[in-house]
Formats: sequence, C-alpha cells, structure tokens
Amino acid sequence: MHFYDSISDLLLDLHADLDDIGDELIWVYYDKHGQVIDYRYKTMPDEPTPKPHGDESIREMYASHLYKQLTK
Repeated sequence: MHFYDSISDLLLDLHADLDDIGDELIWVYYDKHGQVIDYRYKTMPDEPTPKPHGDESIREMYASHLYKQLTK
C-alpha cells in the first residue's frame, strides 16, 4: 500500500489514473478517523474485499466518485 502523505498527492495520482485507466471500481482505504489514505483499482469485478490492516476500513466505489468526493 502506498498510504499517501497528503490528499493532494492522492488526488494527483487518482486524476492521472482516471485519464489512463478510466472510471472503474476501486477499493478505497480509510484510516480510523474516516480519512482516505489510499486506493487501488480492482483487478476483477468480483474480487473479494481486501482484508484491512489494523484500524483501517475499505469500501468499494467508482474512481470518479472518490475524485468528486475529495474535490468538494
């Protein structure tokens, strides 16, 4: 996992991935405070939810939805 130091760094990568990969389903990783700390594209549509590490939680959503959510 990358675990970004800032939301702006994550947004830069997410924007580039949206341009390169498109608006696909992703796994979004949140810390125990509900802050986004990472994301990754799903390898297959029926991929099971990854196991969280420690206090993190993981949710599935479209990449564009996360981008819109973080740029509000």
